[in-house]
Amino acid sequence: MELNEKEILLQKFADANRKLKLLNEQLQIANKKLKEYEEKALKAEKASQMKSLFLANMSHEIRTPLNAIEGFSRVIAETDSEEERMKYYQIIESNSQHLLSLINEILDLSRVESGEIEMKKTMTDINQLCENIRQLFKFRCPESLKLKFEKPLMTVTMNTDANRLIQVFSNLIGNALKHTSTGSITYGFHVINEMKEIEFFVKDTGTGIAPEFIDTIFNTYASQDADQQQGFGLGLALCKIIVEKLGGTISVKSTVNVGSTFTFVLPFDGTIGGVDQDHTTTTTNVRTIRVSARPEEMNQKTILVAEDEDSNYELVKIVLQKRFRLLRAHNGIEAVNMNEDEQPDLILMDIRMPEMNGLDATRIIKEVNHDTPVIALSAYAFEENIREAKLAGCDEFMAKPFRVENLIEVVRKYLDD
Repeated sequence: MELNEKEILLQKFADANRKLKLLNEQLQIANKKLKEYEEKALKAEKASQMKSLFLANMSHEIRTPLNAIEGFSRVIAETDSEEERMKYYQIIESNSQHLLSLINEILDLSRVESGEIEMKKTMTDINQLCENIRQLFKFRCPESLKLKFEKPLMTVTMNTDANRLIQVFSNLIGNALKHTSTGSITYGFHVINEMKEIEFFVKDTGTGIAPEFIDTIFNTYASQDADQQQGFGLGLALCKIIVEKLGGTISVKSTVNVGSTFTFVLPFDGTIGGVDQDHTTTTTNVRTIRVSARPEEMNQKTILVAEDEDSNYELVKIVLQKRFRLLRAHNGIEAVNMNEDEQPDLILMDIRMPEMNGLDATRIIKEVNHDTPVIALSAYAFEENIREAKLAGCDEFMAKPFRVENLIEVVRKYLDD
């Protein structure tokens, strides 16, 4: 009798052990599935965040030239001076071209990603192509910046899509211009690996790229980070897609406050000719728009305008300079320092600026001069951007493009006695 009870207990123990083992296996399967779901959810959330960031930055990029186009279109109609009209027309034209280029990039990126555009290769004189690029950019460089084409000591003809190659160069040089105010932007090419590949490069002496952005700088939705004030745009993502469709690779090396070098390597299918004696070609620009903000009367109230875009500052200057003394800061650090030195009566604060963004500058300024009105002027105009500006201490928020009448009205609200 005791033996039977022992056998029964052993049997029950064995059954319980099997059930426990089965439950453990089911738990492991459930945990594995849960982990997979969590990973998918995290990827979906990250993709959603990157797309939201992409939309926010595209909104900013589109609104910035629109602000100049709309504002100067109003100003030009009220200007009698032919010289001023021509200057404003050039600003409108420049921003119109920039806006068109941006729209084309958005459409082009979508078409290239979906495979709707094929590479059309023809035999192309690479030296002449690079000379043509110099002509495209020679009027876009400020006087303080030199554009250099480093010619190799030979002529090179290559079977490639010339238009797409120009597009890659243009995007890389255009990106360098955003981050380089002085020094140089140098571009060119070398035939490497026993003439099996050709290496193209664009090197600048600009602000450089922080290490945390290097790995994602060519990503479609992560190539521009609004929170960190990095303006890399769609161009770099498009460059990567085009270069890879041409059978190549693209990379970047960068040091903060020293500069960046973008390199893309393509398979070389072509010929090398005779020696080209003119080794380096340099371009400078003499058409830079220069603005100043001298007061007409010493008793005018002072407005500090923190704005890194010349055309946007020029618009504000034209609208307000007859009634107020204007000072300009090109970035957040300058705004903080000029606020302390000049004690302005009001500050017009752009949000996205180099060195220090407008929100951080506003926080510092409000700690020192709590009563100084700060009006945010920004092409980031989503609800969260307005909320962040208010939390940082901004008294008002105006979205770009703004109407001239609205700017005058909000300034009068704080400065008219």
